[in-house]
Amino acid sequence: MNAQVVKSIVEKLAWHLRKENILVSSCEVRERTSKIEVVLKFENNVAGLSVVKIIFYKKGSRKPRVYTGKTSFDLKIKKFIMRELEKVTRRGESATQS
Repeated sequence: MNAQVVKSIVEKLAWHLRKENILVSSCEVRERTSKIEVVLKFENNVAGLSVVKIIFYKKGSRKPRVYTGKTSFDLKIKKFIMRELEKVTRRGESATQS
């Protein structure tokens, strides 16, 4: 997993959250040696959230981790991320087979 893939997923996530009236006020992407951390900060919203932290691992098949403080929202975001990662891997496989 590279930073470019993470950035595209985060952009899609921000767009998806915007549809649900949850506006992202700022986004930080920090690249560490073994992981990429994403911190999304929100304005006042219906969900009552202020910060979401997402950790993507660079190597291995470890699933991303999501921290919001609300379990149902964690699962919803994680499910969205996993769908987007699946799309990216399918596109990568079809490009290598051609």
